Amino acid sequence: MIRNYYTDSYKSGIAVKPSDTLLLDGRTKSTTPQSSWKQYNLYVGNSPTTLPVTTTSDNNAVSNSANVGLKSPNPQIKVGMRVTGAGLPADGLLIASVTDASNYVLAQADTIAADATLTYSYDTEAILKVHTVNDEVVTFVKPAQGFVLPVSVVQVYSTGTSGGVTDLIALS
Repeated sequence: MIRNYYTDSYKSGIAVKPSDTLLLDGRTKSTTPQSSWKQYNLYVGNSPTTLPVTTTSDNNAVSNSANVGLKSPNPQIKVGMRVTGAGLPADGLLIASVTDASNYVLAQADTIAADATLTYSYDTEAILKVHTVNDEVVTFVKPAQGFVLPVSVVQVYSTGTSGGVTDLIALS
């Protein structure tokens, strides 16, 4: 059970899927009257506070492949991060998917030497863009991970939410 600042408990929570057209409860915002919007408190599960997020130097050799394996698990590596390091293009490569904490897939194949120093980061700082019950758009830069936002939210935008902000829970 998660409790808010005033020690009231929340009765339910739903995983948030950011959308530019849908409210948190799945209804279309443009066809739902504002008086019918259901409001939620928003819990921020993951929000990196610094860039780069992590660095490794324990990868297996990669030869013209998109699959990268690490000798030690690193749960900080997430989809959407950019990997930079020796032998990679200057702009780095995006992580397309994460299989588990020791394996991920790049957006394109490349060759990486074993035990190369690789840096993992997002292209932008953590940003969370929401629509409030008062019909206002609010953007939080580097929202605190593990906290509930101080506004009543009806929508989380996919455009404008970036930099590793994930694992959002709408609490009611």
